[in-house]
Amino acid sequence: MSRWPGNSQLEQTTFGGLNRGNLMSRIRSKGNFTTERRMATLLRSTGLSGWRRHFPIDGHPDFAWPHDKVALFVDGCFWHGHNCNRNLSPKTNADVWAEKIKHTRARDLRTRRRLHSQGWHVLRVWECQITSQRHNFLAKISNLLAHV
Repeated sequence: MSRWPGNSQLEQTTFGGLNRGNLMSRIRSKGNFTTERRMATLLRSTGLSGWRRHFPIDGHPDFAWPHDKVALFVDGCFWHGHNCNRNLSPKTNADVWAEKIKHTRARDLRTRRRLHSQGWHVLRVWECQITSQRHNFLAKISNLLAHV
């Protein structure tokens, strides 16, 4: 039974007239253009190599340098609860969304702790940083890889 109030198949959105269920089914956890694909392009353009996408370890990081045991997660601001100015708060079902995001953040913390206990270095980059602070986090990744 769904814990979402209302009927997602009847509820219309402002996105191309799609109903809520159809809109949500189009959101992908892998291969997302605003996060993963942009990050892959940045990594290639800076010459950082040795990374693998969706390396099969705990938490399924978006990028991993298995040889150096570095895992990189690129998190969407809305889905992981970043408090940036690009993250819009939902107007409907706000309590349900807040609970969902709270559980996502708790899962992110558990994943980071598990990977640390297995000897991995974990980095997280927010979706908004890919465009606004790319030089900062690319330098951080480069420095970490140079010193591991």
